[in-house]
Amino acid sequence: MKLLVSIFVIVFLCSCGVDTSSNSVNSSATTNSNIGIGLDLIDPNPIHSDSNTTDTNSTDNNGTNGGGTNGGGSTVTPESDFDTVGAIYDASACNASTYQIARDASYNGVNVGENGSSFFSVKDQGLEIRSEHLEGDSVNAGKTWVTLFYKSFPDIKSLNLQGYTSYLMEGVFFLTYDIAWSDKSIPGINNTVYVQSNMTTKPSCYRLILNNVVGTQISMKKVYR
Repeated sequence: MKLLVSIFVIVFLCSCGVDTSSNSVNSSATTNSNIGIGLDLIDPNPIHSDSNTTDTNSTDNNGTNGGGTNGGGSTVTPESDFDTVGAIYDASACNASTYQIARDASYNGVNVGENGSSFFSVKDQGLEIRSEHLEGDSVNAGKTWVTLFYKSFPDIKSLNLQGYTSYLMEGVFFLTYDIAWSDKSIPGINNTVYVQSNMTTKPSCYRLILNNVVGTQISMKKVYR
């Protein structure tokens, strides 16, 4: 009888020990599961704000606001030395570093060169320019200047053979050119010229393409750079 009681006690104690171990494992598994959930909530590609963050409300050195647009996506016009009203961008507009120049003024003063009655002829180029902006006050004499920007004509012998034609921008300038400028058979001609006027607060620049034997038919655009 004592032997049966002893066996029963031993079996009971062993059974309690197994339950204790099982409870420990389950608790550990629950803890690891919670850690896994926390890691899943972390963005693998986080966006960090740094000292180089672009301010969309500030203007940069290239004259653009917020990457070249302002507010709803309209392009911001860079600051220009030229009048931009009604003008289109042209990187070569009235650039004295890459073009030859000729100038004329029309101030209606006492000097012969200021009376506005004659053209300034560009020697051996088949070009003449005249200012049409007359001023009676010497204070505004600087506004009457017009400047022609041109590339040299490649074949002087082809000039004075076909006659001249002209383009008038009333009150601003009068340009005449040898028809040879529109002759496509003459190689090396760059027949794009520019005329700068000082009438406006900032100089205005006009691009003319001398590609027609009739001056009134050529392309003329107001440009800036």
